[in-house]
Amino acid sequence: MIILDNIKLDIPEDIGGDFLNKLMGGRSNPHLEKLLEEKRKICVENIHPKAIYRTFEIEKVKGNSVYFKSGYIFNGPNISKILTGSEITIIFIFTLGNKIDEIIKEGNKLGDTLATIVMDAISTSMLGTLGEYAGNIIKKEGIKYESWGSTCTYSPGQYKWTIEEQKEIFNMVEGSRIGVKLNKSFLMVPFKSISGVYGFGPKDKIDKTSVACDICPRKNCISRN
Repeated sequence: MIILDNIKLDIPEDIGGDFLNKLMGGRSNPHLEKLLEEKRKICVENIHPKAIYRTFEIEKVKGNSVYFKSGYIFNGPNISKILTGSEITIIFIFTLGNKIDEIIKEGNKLGDTLATIVMDAISTSMLGTLGEYAGNIIKKEGIKYESWGSTCTYSPGQYKWTIEEQKEIFNMVEGSRIGVKLNKSFLMVPFKSISGVYGFGPKDKIDKTSVACDICPRKNCISRN
């Protein structure tokens, strides 16, 4: 089990801008831009990025299930599709920490809806930056041979992989070691966290789906756009 702590992210100065514009339907204005700048600084100062991941050998993929040599099982038509042809998978959990969650919750309690939306947009984009940073490290570790490649990443809660599968991921990887737990609804706490998998194996055998959105039919999803 590998833990990445004290991560220093290279945060773009315009972080959150694109996501917020999509969220607001492209309707930006000077007030919103100023608010974005103010809240960006607060977010940068209050994130504590961490990651934990672990490698597992795949025994077989049969039907809609992925069987690991360690005895764990993933169930779902899309996760079985993604991991078909892979020999190993790396299971991960990333988080921005609980401080940013607390700040967003406090703003919501005070009724500052716009500020809450802005900070949520910024921190969501920051979680994507963390995913890219840690994902690059994971892919370098998982691609063991020149003939190997990586699948796209896939997470519980994405199309046809139920959120309940978080329980199996947290059985496989100790999220508590970086301060992440599951609540009764199988959602992660802190909220600005993400879990998922990458598959690795011979390039001519692994799944060629480039991004998870390619196997989801929701054409108008804001994440796709």
